Amino acid sequence: MTQFWAFTRKKSSQYFFIVAIAFCTACLILLERPFIAVFSEEDQPSAFSSAETDDREIALTFNVSWGEEHVEPMLDTLQENDTTATFFVSGVWAERHTELLERMLDEGHDIGNYGYHFKPYTDQENEDMRRDMREGHNTIEEATGEPPVFFRPPAGIFNTEVLEAAEQMDYSVIHWGADGKDWQNPGVDQIVVNLMEDVEPGDVVMLDASDSAKQTADALPEIIEALEDEDYSLTSIEMLMSGAETDYEEL
Repeated sequence: MTQFWAFTRKKSSQYFFIVAIAFCTACLILLERPFIAVFSEEDQPSAFSSAETDDREIALTFNVSWGEEHVEPMLDTLQENDTTATFFVSGVWAERHTELLERMLDEGHDIGNYGYHFKPYTDQENEDMRRDMREGHNTIEEATGEPPVFFRPPAGIFNTEVLEAAEQMDYSVIHWGADGKDWQNPGVDQIVVNLMEDVEPGDVVMLDASDSAKQTADALPEIIEALEDEDYSLTSIEMLMSGAETDYEEL
């Protein structure tokens, strides 16, 4: 039997009002987020953001595209707490701060490719995007003597073409499952609250170590303490990915 939907004027008005509210809400959510989360089906190139696990383990990651003011105190905090993280650095930053890269490696941290320039890849032509990815890779390898194996697109914005380019360079693309929104500089206490409300077991945690994130260095000791109070343990991305199952969304 063929079914028909009939709307009276009142019902129609209610329907469009609901749609309008939903649309506005979606727009607000998108504006609040600094990235576009794009995942692919399991047999396609994909980004890793969280592991399905019952273990209360997470991996700390930091983005660094410019400045050095906050990197050293963050490294001090990580060292004091006997823990490690993954630093995603831009090629331009790597060229200017080789001594900090050396310290990161000496203290057991991983270094990932954050592109050469800090410019969203979806704003670039395919070949320009691939060139920037290669330049970032080569710069980090020249500075550290080790090729990076993890890649995070600048600003976390990517699409199918970016995922395919990264796969061809044998990268694991790392997104994040939890974000302290420290890039908004909302205050130390709020950064901790944001993260603890967002984090779940198996998450990759994203924080910012660039000079623009003025409160992250002060928040980091409190973040680590809050995570430990909730029985979370800090591990590496490699360990988190080992045997991990992830959810994929169709592009």
